[in-house]
Amino acid sequence: MRKILHNPELQKEFLKTGYAKVGMLTEEQVAYILNKVKDLRPHDNFTPDQQGVVKCSYHCSFLDTNLEYRRQTHGLIKDIFEPFVNQYLHGYRILNCNFYVKPAGTGEFAIHQNWPAISDINDTTITIWCPLVNVDRFNGTLQVVEGSHKLLPHIETPTAPAYFTNFKEALISKYLKPIPMQAGEALIFDDSLIHWSQTNESSFPRIAIQILCIPEDATPTFFFKLNEEMFEMIHADYDFFLNYCISDLFVRQPEWHGLGFLKSQNSLITESQFAQLLSQGDQIREKIYQI
Repeated sequence: MRKILHNPELQKEFLKTGYAKVGMLTEEQVAYILNKVKDLRPHDNFTPDQQGVVKCSYHCSFLDTNLEYRRQTHGLIKDIFEPFVNQYLHGYRILNCNFYVKPAGTGEFAIHQNWPAISDINDTTITIWCPLVNVDRFNGTLQVVEGSHKLLPHIETPTAPAYFTNFKEALISKYLKPIPMQAGEALIFDDSLIHWSQTNESSFPRIAIQILCIPEDATPTFFFKLNEEMFEMIHADYDFFLNYCISDLFVRQPEWHGLGFLKSQNSLITESQFAQLLSQGDQIREKIYQI
């Protein structure tokens, strides 16, 4: 079993629920980052117009077309959070960093799993999510389906839909648990954990940081869907996320470095099948973690 978190109690909680909440930034560090954000100049000015490929109403650094802004964001966040990654995670490195900003009155995020980011889809990649303001259900904190991690070997990508596509509304209404957090706290979660966040109903922007971490010995990978039967694995180190825009990921780029192919195990399931998998989650994960 891969050791993921240094703290045994946090590791136990993480393996069972898919996440662990910890204190991370001081008030001074939160204030420092918020001040630095004022100097950043994304093309969407942190207020997306819901145009383009994604048509989203929230700001995400990776979705912005200003590549220099994205590099500045990566450097700023990495410098501050790398010591925390080493403090909490065992043998992990930062791959990608983003600001997520929900302007007042907007920003609902589609319910999803994060894209797999390494070649071994049974291994564990981590997201650290750290709000820079106090968050709750009202202003769009993360909501998670506890124990939904590693239930299926499904690969979700820009062109491969989630396995729960046919019952997304039921997931949102029946299965989600909101995680209220103070500014500077962090949620460390398995990227296969199902999560969602609703519209920011407050009068102020909801600003958060998202950091993707992968095992130091893993191969960073983007899974490009060739057809319904096959994915091509593409080498995708941190430069991949800094040099390409989301629109580039819908077409196989000639300069990409292929790592091989993986037969798709994707399939859409019903809510009743999901409920059964969720009830068997501990046994399913026990087998995966022992591989």
